[in-house]
Amino acid sequence: MAVTTVDPAQRLLVAAEARFRRFGYKRTTVEDIAVEAGTGKGSLYLHFDSKQHVYLAVVELSLERFLDAAEQALSASGAVPGLLRSLVEATIDHYGHDELLRASLFGDTDLVEGDVARMASDLQRDRIRTLLRGVLSRGQDEGSVRSDIDVEAAAAVLQESGWALVRTGLASDESTELEKLLETLNTILGLGLIPRH
Repeated sequence: MAVTTVDPAQRLLVAAEARFRRFGYKRTTVEDIAVEAGTGKGSLYLHFDSKQHVYLAVVELSLERFLDAAEQALSASGAVPGLLRSLVEATIDHYGHDELLRASLFGDTDLVEGDVARMASDLQRDRIRTLLRGVLSRGQDEGSVRSDIDVEAAAAVLQESGWALVRTGLASDESTELEKLLETLNTILGLGLIPRH
């Protein structure tokens, strides 16, 4: 019978994610995580500097799951504005089901504290902007995005606009309102991004 070994850092992250999801950041201690992982606090500190770093690693794992879905949305065929709409929809879907990412997006003080929420939010913003820069550059290369658009600035504008729509979508019970906002964003993006002939 083969014995499989689980990476200690991975085991700690699985335990930390379970604790953070169940009790939130504030009510979870390093000792709680270590006990859940079946190890001691010293083991945790071999892999992570602090509880904040463990939390950010957990958020990054969850963010990776979202980014997989986001990359699928952005790698489909079609014009960039339509792909960006798909990204907003995938974001709302994922964040609607992932309370840790949602807590860091909204700064939910029951699950996270201010500094940790800001760090997690910065991490998410940076990763999503990187994804957006990639799709905009691809659009420029294939001619579906204007070549005179500054990709860095456009990614920042799109990310901030997208977050506003995600917040609206997560906070509202009315899908028709979000649908209208998405259609409007798509129209504006289409007018601004698509090359003029």
